[in-house]
Amino acid sequence: MTSKSKASPSRLGTALLIALSLAGSPGIAADLPRTGFPERDEFDLTGLPDFGDSAGAYISPEQERLLGLTFMRQMRAQAPVVTDEEVEDYIQKIGMQLGQFSGYYGDFHFFVVKTPVINAFAVPGGYVGVHSGLILSTHNESELASVIAHEISHLTQRHGARSAEAAGRMTIPAMAAFFGAIALAAVAPQAGMGAIAAVGAAQQQYVLNFTRENEREADRLGMALLNRAGFNTLSMADFFERLQLANRYTDSKEIPELLRSHPVTVNRIAEARERAEKMRPRVIREDSDDYQIIWQKLNVMDSTDPVQTKAFYEIALRDGTYTNEAAMHYGYALALTEVGDYDGARAAFHKLLAQHPHVTAFQIAMARLEQRAGNLAGALSLFDIARHADSQSRAATYGYVSLLNNTGHPEQGRKVLREFGVSDQRDPRFYKLQAEAEQKMGDVVNSHYDLSEYYRALGDLELAAQQLKLAQTAPAISHYQRMRVDARLDEIEKELDRTDEDRAKRKERQEKAHRRD
Repeated sequence: MTSKSKASPSRLGTALLIALSLAGSPGIAADLPRTGFPERDEFDLTGLPDFGDSAGAYISPEQERLLGLTFMRQMRAQAPVVTDEEVEDYIQKIGMQLGQFSGYYGDFHFFVVKTPVINAFAVPGGYVGVHSGLILSTHNESELASVIAHEISHLTQRHGARSAEAAGRMTIPAMAAFFGAIALAAVAPQAGMGAIAAVGAAQQQYVLNFTRENEREADRLGMALLNRAGFNTLSMADFFERLQLANRYTDSKEIPELLRSHPVTVNRIAEARERAEKMRPRVIREDSDDYQIIWQKLNVMDSTDPVQTKAFYEIALRDGTYTNEAAMHYGYALALTEVGDYDGARAAFHKLLAQHPHVTAFQIAMARLEQRAGNLAGALSLFDIARHADSQSRAATYGYVSLLNNTGHPEQGRKVLREFGVSDQRDPRFYKLQAEAEQKMGDVVNSHYDLSEYYRALGDLELAAQQLKLAQTAPAISHYQRMRVDARLDEIEKELDRTDEDRAKRKERQEKAHRRD
């Protein structure tokens, strides 16, 4: 795709930071309106794993993994986590381009939260969340990579776990509650502050101070990751500087001190620039086409006014204010789709595909357009072309299977799914689509089993167990199927028993502490 060296339109908000995160409030006016989401008044911390009573006890990698899994379950239930496969695959791809150089002992899981807040955060267990508002506030891929590299460094240095272990100043259960409060604050700041306050003032201040020391280390190690992965190391300072400028327009009295544990200061910017300039020069990668495409897609997804979004693209294309012409036309075609101008969008996509016939994202977007317009045969054909052009594209394959399931071809849909990907690396939507196909085929037992796997992948063990119990009662269940269902149900019930025991212990501990107070 061709590029032009003009500044891309970007949107910048106020920067705030939450414990181990780079965060922000919906600050100054934007070029385009962004959609928010309802704030929540409560956040369930009862599902967090119990690590025992010992203050300062070592948190094992397995315990970190359990904490991360529970945290992610809470995020999926309470926050608008983006489930678009193209966005998911892109953020995982760029995260792993950095993570492969980190020497981390576990697996990384990168995800995007749909919100205008400028925020990114890391949680023990390898989880890194990036808000769509942060992606849209970046001017290039290296700036986005600089934030992700910083958060990866928090994980590799175990800053979250170490904040509980150090000097026995914070109990491990309190750390679990604190991370749960951070999760809430990332979604609903006011409710989050209340949850954080419940942890205790002394523990808050200790974690705050400990984290401030970690930020310099995360900056330094993140810069090294950027360099090894081939990104522009100066981008970290550039991004910090722009956040600092945005903060000038914010009343500091409105920013709680607790949320400013990651201050963007002149000294920090200077240190980042000095560190970047001292590194040995190397070839710096240009923005990937994927970055440009995902930026435009999120820009349209986050807009609350499709008509204004369409006008934005019309003006940008007229004036030539873009860095990537094809990506800008892609954004325009998406905007036309959102306002219901299917003929205009179709013409825009035809033009794009004539110039870039092998860009899978353009093929998928046109397939979705035809689906919305009611041209299901055309959509099926386009999804089929896209999935054959890119055999690893979840968006193309899942779009194709979903349409097959809903147009009377579930057997073909299940066949396509079973031939796709790696059997031990299935994601939640895979199981949901497979269960849907099996239900339409009348395969009741396997439909319940795969729906159980879907809920299990999301972390909802109770619903997973419920589906397996329904499978057990199916009249046509075979001996082999019963053995398979019984074995999986036994695994899930044991995990539920452990969770119930953890909750009971934590409740007892809280009651004892309350009586002492």
